[in-house]
Amino acid sequence: MSDPSVRSRSESTEGTPPPHEAGEQGGHRPPRKRQRVRLSCLECRRRKLSCDREFPCSRCLQSGTPERCEFETRPGLAPPNKLGLSQAALAGFDSRLSLPITGRDSSPYYRKDSRDADRIRRLELEVAHLKSIIPKQASLDDGSTAIDRTPPDPKNGADADVGQSPADLPYQDLCLEKSEMRFVRGKEWKSRYLGPHSAYLAFQELTGLSPFMKETSAEWLRPLHVHHSISQSNHYKDRQRDAQVREKKFLEPDLALERHLPSKQETDSLVSIYLDQFEQIHRIVHIPSFRRDYAGFWDPMKPRSAAFTALVLAMMGVSSCLDEHLPQRFERLVSSSHMRAVKWIEAVSEWQDRQSQKHRRMIHYQIALVLYLGKRVNTVKKKRYWKGAGALSQDAVSVGLHREPGHVTRGLSPFDQEMRRRIWATIQSFDLQASFDHGLPTLMSSLYSDIYPPRNIDDSEFDEDSEELPPSKPPGEYTFSSYQHLSRRCLALRLELSRFLTGPNEHMDYDSVIRLTNEITQEIDMLPSWDVSGSDSAREGVPKKPLLAYTLLHIQLRQYIIPLHQPFLKLRKNNSKYLYSEIVYYNAARDMVLLDDKLAQLGIRTLNFMREDNLTLAINLCSVTMLQPRGSTNMIMINSQHTLELMEKCLAMKEDRILRCGNNEPWSYSIMCAALGLLQAHLGIKTPEKAKAASADRFVNLNYKLLAGQEPPVLSESVNEPGVLVPPPQSSAEVLDRSKSATPFQFLGQVPPPSSGGSVPAAVEVPGTPWWFPNPFDPSVAPQMQPNLIFNNPDFNLEAMGLNFDALWGGNDWEWEQA
Repeated sequence: MSDPSVRSRSESTEGTPPPHEAGEQGGHRPPRKRQRVRLSCLECRRRKLSCDREFPCSRCLQSGTPERCEFETRPGLAPPNKLGLSQAALAGFDSRLSLPITGRDSSPYYRKDSRDADRIRRLELEVAHLKSIIPKQASLDDGSTAIDRTPPDPKNGADADVGQSPADLPYQDLCLEKSEMRFVRGKEWKSRYLGPHSAYLAFQELTGLSPFMKETSAEWLRPLHVHHSISQSNHYKDRQRDAQVREKKFLEPDLALERHLPSKQETDSLVSIYLDQFEQIHRIVHIPSFRRDYAGFWDPMKPRSAAFTALVLAMMGVSSCLDEHLPQRFERLVSSSHMRAVKWIEAVSEWQDRQSQKHRRMIHYQIALVLYLGKRVNTVKKKRYWKGAGALSQDAVSVGLHREPGHVTRGLSPFDQEMRRRIWATIQSFDLQASFDHGLPTLMSSLYSDIYPPRNIDDSEFDEDSEELPPSKPPGEYTFSSYQHLSRRCLALRLELSRFLTGPNEHMDYDSVIRLTNEITQEIDMLPSWDVSGSDSAREGVPKKPLLAYTLLHIQLRQYIIPLHQPFLKLRKNNSKYLYSEIVYYNAARDMVLLDDKLAQLGIRTLNFMREDNLTLAINLCSVTMLQPRGSTNMIMINSQHTLELMEKCLAMKEDRILRCGNNEPWSYSIMCAALGLLQAHLGIKTPEKAKAASADRFVNLNYKLLAGQEPPVLSESVNEPGVLVPPPQSSAEVLDRSKSATPFQFLGQVPPPSSGGSVPAAVEVPGTPWWFPNPFDPSVAPQMQPNLIFNNPDFNLEAMGLNFDALWGGNDWEWEQA
């Protein structure tokens, strides 16, 4: 039975009209009844599900639609942003995603499937990984590039952790260390790097294999052998004895190598030249540590290890031809300094081939790098440069030098870690340059490397006992490691350029060439310029040469502009849009010649001996000028006189190298002489006949200087032979002091005025007569002349010195690629 009062109230309520209707009837609007705000989100209310009232709620998270999670707001409050989530919401979202799975008491949403937790964890790691590789200005200042997939070193700056969640860093570092350490075996420099698909790692992935083998050995194989502890003890003693034997053998001297050592004074001079010039760009040794060991190298009371002797010989092989001693003595076409360098290089190569590939130390890698550098400086086995650099890269990868030492190797001191970074940076530089010179791909373009760049610090700031490396200096402050530190910044671009130039030609579109040229220009503009005036002070006792590092940083980028625009030069005649390629091509070649010439004026011959820029730049300047029509008024033709001066600078630097090393590669100098004569004939400065005569005279003039420095002299043997014409006797100093005129021939058509005596007719200059050939119209020498000219006289020619004029000037078909 229901209460009558309640029933009467309900009936009266049903009979009463709604408030808005009553208001309309009464003429005034009554106050609106307040409604309770629904606490569930709109999506859960639509689906008629319970909501945990969080933002975003678990239902929306589980369905994969957190952006649809919306709540009703109270009157006067702004609705939530529908375009995205706030930072606080994102932070809460990240914290909820990071909740661990803790068994049955965990939330039902995370307990549904264990695979969801793994997927979430993987997504978190991917997010942290993507944040770490976002390019930041701090990474540019630290020298890192886009190729680095790991965060920068926290010690290098305060911005190292920008873009990463603090909660993700410890877990990420732990995962990286555990995942990368399993790829490396060994310790210190005796490590061995294994890829993720190697057979050794496949054994580790087989769960239960190791316990099964141990139990099988204990139950079935142990009774057949000696006690386990005894066998382990004997094995330990054998390994310890082997290590002692290896250490004793390492400290023993090598008498065969020591026989090649010159006097201490000469050795000190050549080693100082190497440290002074080459160690400012390619960091191979730690200069204070090397000087300490080198001081004990000459102490008769201390052992002289064979490895250090090989390192000293390899350094002298690099700097042998850079000594200031002139004039050089020659044996045929090769100087005595070059012969000694080749002898030292071959001796060290033979010693290196006998060494173990397993038990190696840091000095063995240093010897290999200095040995490769010596071969490039002395032009030894030029066709094997690319293969040699590739072998160095493969050797370095096999021991894990391309990975950050802190991630892959345990027990490495900060000193060894920094030396590994420097050695890997040197190998990268060798490999990229050899790839460019030969036009072949490099291993670096397809190699994953996460190693940090070498720090911009001097060697005096750390040593073997340092517990922590000093922070890297700003790029604007020059150190001996500035080149390697800044070269790493443009490594990604150089690798892209290498892939682009060695790839298929159909992918070389002009838009990509313009884009890459702009990126090269941007990288060049970002390079700092150091104060050259204060470069004489150095803590290592070696004068600093910032201009050397500055020049190499510029040249290694500008050199890519020339092959990028080379295919479009000949298209300029038909399409004016390729005018940009001509200008950029010419400017790049001109700037590189001026940079090399500036070093030559300061007496720095490092790049002149390491690289072949003189030959390639002279050919490039000649080719781009030859494409211009005669009488043109464009920029290249207006600067034609300046172009000739640039080619003269290239020839002067090439001649300086030949007078120190010898003309053991005569084809390059002959090509440069012929290119200069060809350009002079094209510009109308000389007739083709005079240009040919000038080119031949310049080539013979240089080789005659080598002939004058022969030991023993070869001219004296044919002085008294009848029918043989020899040049007039001159001293070596006179030959070396001879002016290098571009037109050494005397092309005079008129008869000089008669002499004061009047009885002897004046000599008439014959066009095309070399300076060392007697004038047949001179009465004083006419009776001694033979009818055959000197070039047709088989008894006097330079082919006895090893020159083949037919192959150099007349037997080469440079259009072999069209055959």
